[in-house]
Amino acid sequence: MSAKLPWTAKDVFRLPLKERIIFNATIAFHRVTGQWRFPIPTNGDFESMTRKDIIYWLFKAQYPLKKAVKGSRMESFFEKQKSFRCKLPEGFKTETLITLSATGDLMDHPFLPNSIDHFYVEVSDLIFGADISMSNLECVVFSEGSKPFKINLNEAPPLYYKTENFNAVKGFRNHRYTFMTVANNHSLDCGEEGVASTISALKKEGILFAGMNESEQDANSACVIEKNGIKVGLISSTFGLNAKKPPPDKPWIVNRNHWNGKVSEVDFAQTKRQIEFCRKNGVDLVIAQLHWGLEHEFYPRPDQLDVAHSLAELGVDVVIGHHPHVIQPMEYYQTKRDPDRIVPIYYSLGNLVTPFGHPDFRKSAVARLEVVKGISKVGKTSAYVKGARQLEVFQEVEENVRKLRLRRNEV
Repeated sequence: MSAKLPWTAKDVFRLPLKERIIFNATIAFHRVTGQWRFPIPTNGDFESMTRKDIIYWLFKAQYPLKKAVKGSRMESFFEKQKSFRCKLPEGFKTETLITLSATGDLMDHPFLPNSIDHFYVEVSDLIFGADISMSNLECVVFSEGSKPFKINLNEAPPLYYKTENFNAVKGFRNHRYTFMTVANNHSLDCGEEGVASTISALKKEGILFAGMNESEQDANSACVIEKNGIKVGLISSTFGLNAKKPPPDKPWIVNRNHWNGKVSEVDFAQTKRQIEFCRKNGVDLVIAQLHWGLEHEFYPRPDQLDVAHSLAELGVDVVIGHHPHVIQPMEYYQTKRDPDRIVPIYYSLGNLVTPFGHPDFRKSAVARLEVVKGISKVGKTSAYVKGARQLEVFQEVEENVRKLRLRRNEV
């Protein structure tokens, strides 16, 4: 990464002069005419993006889309969701309770080595004060990495943590994240070696994980964490791998699905096997960590809501999303499988760490949840989400001392 910090991803995109002129002219035209004020049909998977998709992606990187798909009524839908509050079934007797936190993308930044005792100091209770703390590890941990942080028409930027950078984000003082999701579009940036080194680093720190697999059996299971008598099962999957291919003999090495497609295009077979694994192992609550959605857009696409609702009906009790690099609103979905069950859906928590200076990308959300286990009025033991919210934090860059600090956003 260069000494001068990039403002957006467009600043690290490299093109030949002729292509750069065409791209910049196209972006300027759509900016002036307002034709891309609303999201348009696009493919967010680098593996199959067209030239138009790439130009549109660069446009959004400069000018993040604040509006939802035209005619979708997403704005009014999510505005109503803000007043919703979870409540327990009538007659439910709580026996035990746990709290959970979740953060968005942990990307790399050149100031991280200087920020080990600085970064989390003002938000440590918000994140690490929960019984279970979770995050999305957007970078593989690979000290042998050497490729520069650049994007071009043929390759997405490689994201990896050197050991000292990972040490700054893995936790705060004596606290570590309980769990990290490691299935995302950068999971294979350093190949099979990057997967192995990431798994090794997490095991060394005692951080549990899901999404990368050492065996095919792992791909059909879940990470199970028990706290205060409540078992939580965590599954993780990504929409794409930036055109990187798994080893031919290990197609299962990273969990992947077509999460950005229509419900009819999503193969839920692996998810069903993972949920079944949770049930067989006495899990009380299933959380799906999904790397999905379209980058630089402030609202999920309508198809995402359908996919999230389908997951909730299959048995997922909380959905936590990341990848768009901005905060998207959350939803409280009442299931048909259990009319008393509310499934919180966090479509995107944004970036907890970002290398970019644009304030929209430095703002993120911390999800906080309360989960209770108890007995219903008919004598059935169950676990429910008692409370779910998201609280904003902001990554401040202290240029003079080359440090990062997270602050609570009171706005």
